[in-house]
Amino acid sequence: MPSPRSPGKNRLSRDTWLDFGLAVLRDDGPQALKADPLCKRMGVSRGSFYWHFDSAGSFALAVLERWESIATDQIIRAIEEAADDALARLRLLLTNVGELDIGLYQAINTLGAQDPGAAQVLRRVHERRVAFVANLLAGLGFDAAEAATRAQLIYAWAMGELLTREPGRKAFSAAQIDAVERLLMRR
Repeated sequence: MPSPRSPGKNRLSRDTWLDFGLAVLRDDGPQALKADPLCKRMGVSRGSFYWHFDSAGSFALAVLERWESIATDQIIRAIEEAADDALARLRLLLTNVGELDIGLYQAINTLGAQDPGAAQVLRRVHERRVAFVANLLAGLGFDAAEAATRAQLIYAWAMGELLTREPGRKAFSAAQIDAVERLLMRR
């Protein structure tokens, strides 16, 4: 992986470190999120790392929070801006979720199994995503309890499908999305 360091810059930005951390996490797993090897790969001193992060642990948590922003906050915002009705938003959400980077998601789950702070971020992300889907289902007329149950099922299906899909397939098929709609989004 090439170094993301820009010529002529002595200090890397926090965002540069976090983006690099996401790439390293995806490609090399959570064990690679250590200051010394990261600094070597970036071609900078450890001071550049410690300028922004107190420890490798705080860096890993910041990387997860960056992932939360990209893979949850930004997706939710985009869905809300792109479609007006709940059903269209749900279908668009499944289309977007089907394009998530599964390698990164697997590495994040591994990190969550190893670190309580990471597990807390992962739990928060899952809860926020399920709540978003439940809110959309409530917009289709389901009561709160039914919306929550169906949201959990939709989320579990989507995550399971991501984890077990054929290598190289980048999205859920229209037939899959139609089936989820028929089974879980209709009254």
